Amino acid sequence: MARRMDARTLGIGMLIGAAIGAGAALLLAPASGEDTRRLLRRNARRLYNKGSDAVADLAEDTERTARRLAQRGLKRSRRLVDEARDSVGW
Repeated sequence: MARRMDARTLGIGMLIGAAIGAGAALLLAPASGEDTRRLLRRNARRLYNKGSDAVADLAEDTERTARRLAQRGLKRSRRLVDEARDSVGW
């Protein structure tokens, strides 16, 4: 069964693809070695920052989802305990 890709996964994949494409373009460009290294450093820094932001967003989303699932589990557990108490006459 194929997994659904969400927008974030697609965006991260696109960023990685863009970075690889940009790196290849810079390496094949007719610029001086110093100019090429400067562009590579700048683009690497930009990609690192975007990746860090994406990871931070993903961590926040994961934490939010985990909290929501834990709350649902607690509610369900409480309901089951109440039902069990009712069934034994507590």
